[in-house]
Amino acid sequence: MNPGQLRVSDADRDQVTEVLHAAHADGRINLDEHAERTSAALEAKTFDDLTVLTADLVPATAPRPAHLSLVRDSGEPERITAMLAESNRRGPLTVGRQLQVNVVLGSSVIDLTDATFTSREVEITCTQLLGSITIRVRPGTTVRFEAANVLGDSSVKGVGEPTNGEPTLVVRGTNILGEISVRGPKKSSMWRRHVA
Repeated sequence: MNPGQLRVSDADRDQVTEVLHAAHADGRINLDEHAERTSAALEAKTFDDLTVLTADLVPATAPRPAHLSLVRDSGEPERITAMLAESNRRGPLTVGRQLQVNVVLGSSVIDLTDATFTSREVEITCTQLLGSITIRVRPGTTVRFEAANVLGDSSVKGVGEPTNGEPTLVVRGTNILGEISVRGPKKSSMWRRHVA
């Protein structure tokens, strides 16, 4: 099968629309061309449909963000639950568009520093009662915190300035009498740095 006939994902369409936005901002295409090409990109079915939209433009610096995957997203959110328990997820995970984290009288640590994402935007819906949820991300990850706090605390620390190569993380849900935090990568302990 011709690779150009393979079906494209939403992430592929988003990548092309980013190139088109940059081309318009640089004055390489006018507003009418931008609107026409963007509309065609959003309706594209195959890679051949997308290729013709950017063939006459300067190539983007990176053809594909390093941590986006061509793995198909099932559409069903992954669920992590910790009731009177602790739940830890880390390592080379594949993360879809949605993730649900439910914690009651427990804790959950989700380490996404080595994760591969199937989408440019990941929605994490947190329901937390009398516990804690910690989400670790790579530096440069954009974080939008939209969770409601009821006598609880939420914070984002150590993620640095947003970069184009990293996904956007949208944290939603309800936090009651506990903590939801988003942190940058965990630093190695002083002991391990001196021993190594």
